[in-house]
Amino acid sequence: MDDKPDEQAPLAAPRREFLVRVGAWVTGAAGLAALAGAVRFATPDFREGPAARFPLGPAADFKIRTLTWVRDRDLFVLHDDGGFGAFSARCTHLGCTVQRVADGFHCPCHGARFDPLGRPVSGPARLPLPWFRLWLEPDGRLWVDTAQAIEGGTRPPAALGADGVGA
Repeated sequence: MDDKPDEQAPLAAPRREFLVRVGAWVTGAAGLAALAGAVRFATPDFREGPAARFPLGPAADFKIRTLTWVRDRDLFVLHDDGGFGAFSARCTHLGCTVQRVADGFHCPCHGARFDPLGRPVSGPARLPLPWFRLWLEPDGRLWVDTAQAIEGGTRPPAALGADGVGA
């Protein structure tokens, strides 16, 4: 009898085992890559700029019951019966500029929606739009400090600050 067929049979099992192991490694690597992509998608990608304190302009320029977009600073300035408020126009998901819509704000990049005070309503954004400390100087100009975030939706009275820091 010829022994050659019997000699090849033991090789079939190791080859099959090798292919199963390679397939498992490839499947595992693809799963990890998909997981890494999902985590990356859910993580904000924008970088905050340097801390900035700057004037927004005369308080009289912001009419009562209005929301003004300060385009060059990506801020919204709210002036209502409760006072002044300033909050970011940058989506907390990936940093796109949100757009004003009838029921709040909408991020055109991935569909996040925020209520009129910047709280997330739907979509991938989980954090509210950040609100910033602002104050009124004796010369009548409204200032904002984007390094000092405050509780969202709060509009503390704009305090007069002799040293430019405010109350």
